[in-house]
Amino acid sequence: MISKSVLSLSYNSTLTSKKGVKMTEKSKGFLGGLFGGKDKKEAEKAEVKIDKIQEAKLRTAKMKKETAAKAKTMAAKRKKEELAVKKHVVVGGDTLSGIAKKYYGDAGKYLKIYEANKAVIGDNPDLIKPGMELVIPKL
Repeated sequence: MISKSVLSLSYNSTLTSKKGVKMTEKSKGFLGGLFGGKDKKEAEKAEVKIDKIQEAKLRTAKMKKETAAKAKTMAAKRKKEELAVKKHVVVGGDTLSGIAKKYYGDAGKYLKIYEANKAVIGDNPDLIKPGMELVIPKL
């Protein structure tokens, strides 16, 4: 003998519960079949439980999205900090090769500093003046 709940599974139209959660006629019929169609309150309680489960799933999905967004923001901030350049104010006796030696450990990398500061220094890398603020780019 086939039970009432199994027979009710043959329907498949979509309904929306009180809280906007879509349920198929199949699931509604199954709930009714579980309670023999006699106890409407029990079926409504089951529907409320389904609504609560759906709400919990939506909250979880929202929290996952927010967490992913925060992680992305933090990663971007870290990358920005890694790429942050240093500044150097020229004092009497400084040379680009001396500044390169100080920041890079290699005087030969003075051209990297010069290229980053061409607008400040001008056409001659040997003419840096005290008070100039130079950008020291990352290698």
